[in-house]
Amino acid sequence: ISMTKNVTLFSNKPKFRQINCSESRGLDLRQAEAILTYRPDLVLLEYPCNAEPPDMPFNAFAPLEKPEEMVRDRTKDFSVEVLRKHPWAVADTQMWRNIAQLWSEGYQVLAYPTDGPVELTSEWWEVWNHMYPLATRNWVWWVQIYLRDRLMANHVRYVLERHSDMNQPVVMVYLERFHWTHVKFLLTEPSRQAIWEYYFGRFPEVDQATIADRIKALNPVFYKYWQQYSDFTTVSKS
Repeated sequence: ISMTKNVTLFSNKPKFRQINCSESRGLDLRQAEAILTYRPDLVLLEYPCNAEPPDMPFNAFAPLEKPEEMVRDRTKDFSVEVLRKHPWAVADTQMWRNIAQLWSEGYQVLAYPTDGPVELTSEWWEVWNHMYPLATRNWVWWVQIYLRDRLMANHVRYVLERHSDMNQPVVMVYLERFHWTHVKFLLTEPSRQAIWEYYFGRFPEVDQATIADRIKALNPVFYKYWQQYSDFTTVSKS
């Protein structure tokens, strides 16, 4: 568990605690257990955000007024078939059960998705999976990572600004450390050139003026989100 201080300029001084979830050595319940240990005000999840702004239906209700059917659906056991494909779902369910326990005690916990839409996060998944770790040496892989990080940073900022009335809120960050490191960087509002160097400086074969056209020729999904969210869409070719 890592605690991050002063990663943003948020005036209410949120206390971030980031925890990875790793299933490589069996069931990992650290994220679930941390809910009861730290009793967070906000939980930032590496869930896809398919609509703007990021939100979840639970957040509209006071802790003791969460719809029972909604809570039951989120905390139920998954089928064997689902768990065979997604073994991490066991830990995810326990996390929600612990959140529901805090709700039952009258303690409000608000949870938010922060990742990009499924359309973006799932694109070329099989390609990268077969290429990994060599995929990390491919500038197109970093295009997708950058776009996801940019959306995560946008969503984290939205959530923290939405709840700026909270004094030093405890924020559980359930993003992988890899992404959280990048998101912290983007939350410092670096210059466009600094962002370019951070993500693409190692790739001399691409430049700011022509990268959009190259993305367009390669993948319409990446191009769509590049045009919508990239920091480089106003770069002139001249």
